[in-house]
Amino acid sequence: MANTTSQPEQPKRLNDLRSMMAQQGIDAWIIPSSDAHNSEYVASHWEGRAWLSGFTGSAGTVVVTQDKAALWTDGRYFLQAEEQLMGTGIELMKDGQPDVPTMAEWLTSEVKEKGVVGFDGAVLNLNTVRTLENKLAEKSISLKGDQDLLDQIWSDRPSLPAEPVINHELFYAGKSISEKLTNVRELMAIKKVSDLLITTLDDIAWLFNLRGSDIECNPVFLAYAMVSQDAVTLFTDSSRITSEAMQSLNDSKVSLEAYDDIFKHLSALSEPTTLLINPASTSYKLASVIPENINKIEDRLPTTNLKAIKNSTEIERMKDCHRRDGVAMVRFIRWLETNIPTGKLDEVNIDEQLVQFRAEAPEFKGVSFPAIVGYAGHGAIIHYRADKDSAYNVKEKGLLLIDSGGQYPDGTTDITRTFACGELTEEEKRDYTLVMKSHIAMASAKFKAGTIGMQLDAITRQPMWAEGMDYNHGTGHGVGFFLNVHEGPMSVSPKLIEVALKPGMVITNEPGVYRSNKHGIRLENIMLVAEYVKNDFGNFHQLELLTMAPFDTKPLLVEMLTEPEKLWLNNYHQNVFEELSPLLSSEDKDWLQQKTMAL
Repeated sequence: MANTTSQPEQPKRLNDLRSMMAQQGIDAWIIPSSDAHNSEYVASHWEGRAWLSGFTGSAGTVVVTQDKAALWTDGRYFLQAEEQLMGTGIELMKDGQPDVPTMAEWLTSEVKEKGVVGFDGAVLNLNTVRTLENKLAEKSISLKGDQDLLDQIWSDRPSLPAEPVINHELFYAGKSISEKLTNVRELMAIKKVSDLLITTLDDIAWLFNLRGSDIECNPVFLAYAMVSQDAVTLFTDSSRITSEAMQSLNDSKVSLEAYDDIFKHLSALSEPTTLLINPASTSYKLASVIPENINKIEDRLPTTNLKAIKNSTEIERMKDCHRRDGVAMVRFIRWLETNIPTGKLDEVNIDEQLVQFRAEAPEFKGVSFPAIVGYAGHGAIIHYRADKDSAYNVKEKGLLLIDSGGQYPDGTTDITRTFACGELTEEEKRDYTLVMKSHIAMASAKFKAGTIGMQLDAITRQPMWAEGMDYNHGTGHGVGFFLNVHEGPMSVSPKLIEVALKPGMVITNEPGVYRSNKHGIRLENIMLVAEYVKNDFGNFHQLELLTMAPFDTKPLLVEMLTEPEKLWLNNYHQNVFEELSPLLSSEDKDWLQQKTMAL
C-alpha cells in the first residue's frame, strides 16, 4: 500500500480533468478500475483510476464533477481507501453499506437535467452502461463514451504492453487447442450461435494454450478472439508469439490478426450471423461497432464455464504444484519463527524472503498477486500492501497475517496463514479460534449437487454468526490453472451468483476476523470440489484439500474446538506431513513433525 500521507498531485490532476470536461461540455466523468477486457488486475496503461485518485486497490470507481469527486469501493478496501484518499478532495463511498448511494444514484442527484456523463467506452462494459442509462434517463442525462480524456492529461502514461507469448504445453494443459475448440463449438451449437466473441484474457489464454506477462502476476496477454464453426481468429500482436507457440496455433488452424483489427472484423459481420457475447465483459466501445441487424445472444461465455472445471491432468499437476509451494511455505515459516526474536523483521523484508523461498523452485514463474503481509493493526486492512514508508516492525507479541501465492506452469497458489509472534491477548486467541472453526466448517461440508456458493458461505460463517461476528469479504473464489488467482464464474460469498459448485472446480476457503487498529486474522486453503456419494437422495459433493502447509496452533483455544473439529485439524496436519516430508531436508522435516503433532 502506498504512503498514506496527503498526495498533492491528486488535486492538480483532478483540476486538469475538470478543465478537459469543461471544454467538452461534460458534467461528470467516470473512471473504473478495469481495462478493455474487464480484467480485475490491469496493465499500468489502464491504471487511470489509481493515477487520478491515489487509491491503489484493485477494485473501485471514481466519478468527478466540476465541484465534487467520489470513489466507490467494497469492504475489502474501506480502511485502505480512507487512508489513501486523505487530502485528495475525493469522498469515499462505502459500496453496499446502508445509506450509501450507488454511483448511478449519486450521478442522478449531482448532474443537472439533460446533463452529460462521459467515460472511456473501452473500459466500461455493456451491462454497466445499460444500468447507468436506465437510471440517468430519469433526468434525461445522456452518456458519451467515444473518447478517453485521461489520454489528454496523463503525459507520461505507460504504453500498451507487448511481452512475449509462450506455449502452455499439453503436459500441463491436458487438452489440445483443437479439443478445446471442439468443446466450445458443441456448446455454441446448443446455444444456436454461429459466432463467439471472447474478450476476457484468461479465457483466451486457456483456449489457445498460451501464456503471457502483460499484466503483473497474471500470465495473460492482450488479445481478442472470434470463434465460428469453421474458423477461429486470434487478435494480438503476432510478432511477440514464440516460434513454438506459433507452430501450435498453425497446427490448430488458428488465424492471426492485429489486436485492433477486432473492431474492423466485428463491424463487417453480416446476416445471418448469430453472435454470442457476454455483456458483463464486452466493452461499450466494442459492442457499439457490431451492426444492428446482427442477431446477438447475451450469456456467459462457454470458455468461462469449461475453464472453471479442471480436467484430470490439470488436477494431478495442481497437486504437484501445491506440494512444491508447501515446501516453500514450510521453509519460510521455520525461518520466520527463528527470526522474529531478532527484532529485525518488518513487513517488507518478510515479503521479500517469502518470494526468495518460492523462487528456489526452478518452476517458479512469479507471485500470483502482491503479498499481503500485515502485522498487528495492518492485518485488519484486508488488502494491505506494505512499503518501506508504511511497514511495521514485527515484535514478539501479537499476530502477523500473510496472504501470498505463486505462479507455476502446473498451477496457481493462494494461501493465507496467521502467526502468533509472541504473547497474545485472550481476544486474539478467541478470534483466531473462531476463524479456524469457520474454516473447518467449510472444509468439512458435504453438499448436494446444485449447491451454489452463497449456501456454502452461510455454512462457513455460522460459527462466527453464533458469536455476533462477521467479515466483510467473500469466503472464497475460483482459482485459475497458471492463470488468474481470481477466476469465475463460481464464488463463495453472500452474493447471489447462480453458478452451481461442480466437481473439478477449484475454490478458496478463507474466512477472517478484522479489528481496526488491532489485528487481522485469515486462514486460507485452496480446495477441489469432488464427488462424495450418489444415492437415492441424489448426488452429493465434498471438498478435497490442495493447499499443503501447517496452521499455527499456538493461538488456538483448544477448549473451544469440538471433537470433530480437532479431528479435522489433526488429520489435515498428518496429511501435510505425509505429503511434504519426503521433499524436505532432515532439519525441515523434524521441524514440520513438531508443527503437525496432534492436538
